[in-house]
Amino acid sequence: MSLVQIRDHGPVSVISLSRPDKLNALSLELRSELLGSLKRFNSDPGKRVAILTGEGKAFSVGADLGSISSDLTEDLRSSFYPILREIRFSSKIYISAVNGVTAGAGISLALACDVRIASRGSRFVTAFHNIGLAPDTGLTLILARLGGTRFLDRLLLGGEITAEELEREGILKISDDPLSEALKLGEEISSGPFRSYVASKKLINRALYHDLEEYLEYESAMQGYLGTTQDFKEGVKAFLEKRKPSFRGE
Repeated sequence: MSLVQIRDHGPVSVISLSRPDKLNALSLELRSELLGSLKRFNSDPGKRVAILTGEGKAFSVGADLGSISSDLTEDLRSSFYPILREIRFSSKIYISAVNGVTAGAGISLALACDVRIASRGSRFVTAFHNIGLAPDTGLTLILARLGGTRFLDRLLLGGEITAEELEREGILKISDDPLSEALKLGEEISSGPFRSYVASKKLINRALYHDLEEYLEYESAMQGYLGTTQDFKEGVKAFLEKRKPSFRGE
């Protein structure tokens, strides 16, 4: 069964992460299917708007630890970053429709979209530190650019950000039915002055994300280093054993 479900509505496509029993954790297989789906969508001249969402109780809880190799730098560069690039540097418009919990790299994918809509009470969890890592998949740059210094404590130390907090900062809009609202907006965008929307996206990229590639290079090296530490090994071991980790700062 496919881990990515696609429903077409004319020039609008709903791209759903479909691993609800695992809260849409980004396994290697899911990342591969998602990347292929995004590439096909981006290369289709008949498509204009993609809505990225998750089935079940979560948008995505981020990386599936069972699919992470010992080389975190390579994992990021080979599968996480290409997905991020397909969303952010596409000549199409992306809308994320978020409900429930979103964590780790899942937050990055949701925030990387051009428009973000979330259900009331949705939670965005930065839990990288629980396994001895730092935020990745561009999250620090994206969230700092969108929210300024408002959420630096959560990026530094971990924790939750509510949809309501993000709405107050103008980062997303809350809706009782994010997917329906995203579909309505997608139809409006696809029938509007689409080239001007794409040009606006390019200007936003130049203003906010002109240094994203340089940043990702630095981030992947940093995360690769953290992946060699004893704290990372202990964090993963504790996670799999469902206990609190005992970090030593090593």
